[in-house]
Amino acid sequence: MDLLQGLNESQRLAVESTDGPVMVMAGAGSGKTKVLTTRIAYLISELGIPPSSILAVTFTNKAAREMKDRIERMLDIETKYMWVSTFHAFCSRLLRIEMDRLPPFTKAFTIIDDEDSLKIVKDIMKEEGLDDFKPKEIRNIISKNKNFTDFTIHDPQLNHIFSIVDLKYQRYLEENNLLDFDDLIIKTIELFKKNPEVLEKYQYKFQYILVDEFQDTNTLQYDLIFMLSARFQNVFVVGDDFQSIYSFRGAKIENINRFRSDFMATKLILLEENYRSTTQILELANSIIEHNPNQIKKKMFSNHKEGQLPFYYHADSSYDEVMFVIDKIKELTMAGDEYRDFAILYRANYISRNFEDMLIRYQIPYKIYGGLSFFSRKEIKDMIAYLRVIASPQDDFSFRRIINEPKRKIGPSLLEKLTEEAVKQNTSLYLSIDTYTQGGVGVSALKNFKKVMDSIRSQVEEVSLKELVDLILSSTGYEEALKKDEDSYADRIGNIKELKSVLKEAEEYYDGDNMTKLAALLSDLSLRTDNDEDDSQDNCVRLSTYHQVKGLEFKNVFMVAMEEGIFPSMNCTTEQEIEEERRICYVGITRAKNKLYISNTESRFLFGAQSFMQPSRFIKEMSKELFKNISKGYTKLEVNPVKKSSFTVLDKPSEKKEKAKFAVGDKINHKAFGDGLVVKTDGEVITVAFKAPHGIKKLMGSHPAIRKL
Repeated sequence: MDLLQGLNESQRLAVESTDGPVMVMAGAGSGKTKVLTTRIAYLISELGIPPSSILAVTFTNKAAREMKDRIERMLDIETKYMWVSTFHAFCSRLLRIEMDRLPPFTKAFTIIDDEDSLKIVKDIMKEEGLDDFKPKEIRNIISKNKNFTDFTIHDPQLNHIFSIVDLKYQRYLEENNLLDFDDLIIKTIELFKKNPEVLEKYQYKFQYILVDEFQDTNTLQYDLIFMLSARFQNVFVVGDDFQSIYSFRGAKIENINRFRSDFMATKLILLEENYRSTTQILELANSIIEHNPNQIKKKMFSNHKEGQLPFYYHADSSYDEVMFVIDKIKELTMAGDEYRDFAILYRANYISRNFEDMLIRYQIPYKIYGGLSFFSRKEIKDMIAYLRVIASPQDDFSFRRIINEPKRKIGPSLLEKLTEEAVKQNTSLYLSIDTYTQGGVGVSALKNFKKVMDSIRSQVEEVSLKELVDLILSSTGYEEALKKDEDSYADRIGNIKELKSVLKEAEEYYDGDNMTKLAALLSDLSLRTDNDEDDSQDNCVRLSTYHQVKGLEFKNVFMVAMEEGIFPSMNCTTEQEIEEERRICYVGITRAKNKLYISNTESRFLFGAQSFMQPSRFIKEMSKELFKNISKGYTKLEVNPVKKSSFTVLDKPSEKKEKAKFAVGDKINHKAFGDGLVVKTDGEVITVAFKAPHGIKKLMGSHPAIRKL
């Protein structure tokens, strides 16, 4: 197989430039993933580099999986032992090997997610009597303090509160062998600094290092790569300064210049051919981004010349803007497009509400990116906590989560006494149950819990991993507790069944006995994020902020609410911030493959008041000949919000319809959302709680899609 076949000249040069530092500035849709994976395959098959000597890091598990899948197809080799992963997964894997060198932490550390981290902060603040302050704000400050090297708190009182909470927070993590996401990179760097021989070991191990989305690296991530690549300097970074949009997470666009300064012999390669969008869309994107100074000049071009000019629509009102989008979706689906071909993009989440309302009204299926992920659901987190205690009886954090899930009448005072016993015996809460001799309410339940869990642990090697879940459900009383809530039972048990599928796959993917496989899976699950779930097969319209869809593409894209104060954001006060907003605009434009619609409105009901809006300055920066203004003379498509098969002239929702005859507590059925419970009524409008993933919806009670059960 000719690995270089199908590559353009610049892509081929990037693949074949194997020695020394290389920086590839890869524009949107220029095939950077193809270049990265081909380069790895080239190193292995053409140069004979062992796969274990190559490190490739990216920012999402989804991107890492795609790279592995492509390499497997190219070379027909097993990739599960390759070091191709996110920054956090790489650090987690390395720390599982070396963490004993950073006492008091051990290799059996547990990684906590944002929700767990926030709970720890809440508990500390409650203990310290700091209830007047917002725990989420303090947790964010703790995270920023770890990720931003130049982070300062200007408010003296807030700084004082942070100092108190942060000290106790870090101490709690150490005492319980816990790491949050931020700690993974921090502890890896700390490990290298305190143990030079360990750093040297991995410098020799990784002869070739590749970094994806380099423009999104923060200072810590850059330092990590710099340390690892210092010996051989065969470091290959791919990024796009046009798409640096994550400064709020600590990303440093300055790392691009820093790299070229630190690695003086850097070879710069530009990928300027776009394989995604039409020429017309790219020309509009170029016209926007050229207003940013101090960037590596490149001019994206496409061979897809048979396209239409992007469309611009200036609406009379936010209702008019929404209906314009609905009309276009109806028009294009009638012409053969599917719902999955559409994305509605906005700068701020609050913009989605009006679109959601009308998509529901016109029975158009949709999904919002960045919603609650599968692994963030309570029942899944509970099951994982049970599995963690089975795999590691030293995991006090997971033990505390499940000891009263379901309720066992084990109160705080008993847990406090058990903690004292654990400290006295220098062991974990779970193991200290055996030596706990005091009586009192809940002790028998505590002993019984340990007996049940010991029984499950003794069967780990005798049953399949997915059967462990069945044992947990039946032996602990968890499923019986779920059954008490009839409305949510089916959905929650369905989620747990899906978790069993994950465990079944783990049995085939990981090596070793069941306990080893379980430990490896739990470590990987800790690193899952909201963006890792594959929903590409769902036939629905996507609603999203620009940040959530970076790296994705759609046939038809709507960029809505392009107004001053919304986009660019009203929070932008410096030229640097405006430049990043402009890069966000560039990212939005370049998500579109065939058709791009840009819209704004004359007035918008915003934050409880009617506001008159000004078009975004970015629209003014666009050359008028590069888009088609359809604001004048636009003829609305005739659509019927009730019957999808017939179309009549659309009017605003009637206010004369008969009021819905619903009361709080009524059970209803919705054609799209299934069964739900009425929790509030307000005239014709009812608020209904549906099962996940739909959640709380406000609906017109008189709508024919709704019926009372």
